[in-house]
Amino acid sequence: MKKVIFALLSVVLLIGCNSSKYKIEGTTADAEMNGQTVFIKERINRVWVSTDSVKIENGGFVFEGVCDSARIAYIFCELPSGERIRQPFVLESGKINVSIDSLGMLSINGTAQNDILQTYQSEKQKLYERADTIYKTLNDSTALPEAKKNAEMEIEKLNKEEVAIDIRYSTENVNTIAGSFIFESSFYGMSIQEKEAIIALMDQETKAKGRVAEIIEALQIEKKTAVGQQYTDIKLAGIAGESIALSSLVGKTEFVLIDFWASWCGPCMKSLPELKAFYDKYKGDKLEILGVSLDDDENAWKSTVEKQQLKWKHISDLKGWKCEGAKLYAVNAIPATVFIDSKGVILGRNLTIGQMELIILKTTK
Repeated sequence: MKKVIFALLSVVLLIGCNSSKYKIEGTTADAEMNGQTVFIKERINRVWVSTDSVKIENGGFVFEGVCDSARIAYIFCELPSGERIRQPFVLESGKINVSIDSLGMLSINGTAQNDILQTYQSEKQKLYERADTIYKTLNDSTALPEAKKNAEMEIEKLNKEEVAIDIRYSTENVNTIAGSFIFESSFYGMSIQEKEAIIALMDQETKAKGRVAEIIEALQIEKKTAVGQQYTDIKLAGIAGESIALSSLVGKTEFVLIDFWASWCGPCMKSLPELKAFYDKYKGDKLEILGVSLDDDENAWKSTVEKQQLKWKHISDLKGWKCEGAKLYAVNAIPATVFIDSKGVILGRNLTIGQMELIILKTTK
């Protein structure tokens, strides 16, 4: 009897082992990719960690291994041009197919979770391609004002479309790894009500997951700093080491804009010219800006402020993503802004320059 039980147990263990095996087969149509290294990386505590790597040979590559639990990982690769590409996928048991086309676009499918994620990625990519065309008009110095205004309106529509895609995939795939990842990656674009609707569909296991649990906790803070609420004070060190409080600015001008940013944040740096023009136009009695930096490198923070000639107030505790100011406003992505009136009421979060300007002009009238 003991031998029978042992034999049965061995079969169960073998089946369990086999069921957790994965095989990733990759192909590329670009012969110049031969010799390039493909990495599997994971994001652990906001740090990229390489877990496996292989070189492309004869237009293909293979990863094989055992995963103790299905989880999100990333395929990383450097193109012959030097451009680096990456794409998330679900590292799970089964055969996963990866292809890299001649333009460096990644496609990952083959298992149920990866099919969902790839369909989502493809839908978003089509939207980004439409946005690129519109941005060409916005960045065209010869474009007429009316054309640029129409382009801005189109971008706003695309932003709403993107959020709708994120909500749909997060909702339809709730309580799956792919659905949770999509929600975790895009929740910052959703309203409080939209986030709550998705969370209400989650089971307890999903709600308890590290990142999801953090989002749920941050949502309660976000409610306290939502549009229509009184501002929450922030008090941190300024450029010269002096203590600067948000409360010392509110009421001194008609509006105060809190700008959460960092020197290492590409989108933040791209937004600076427009923000500087906005400040120069309304600074004084109308507007003050308080820049809250999520830098952890003091020199990078201060040198960027000086080099970019950012003339408004600046504070930081140099704690990076653990910035106390960011926590007070549930900031999970940057750039992020909070627009406050002279009475301390929050008028908007992450408004465009155009939207804030309309509020200022309406108040002036």
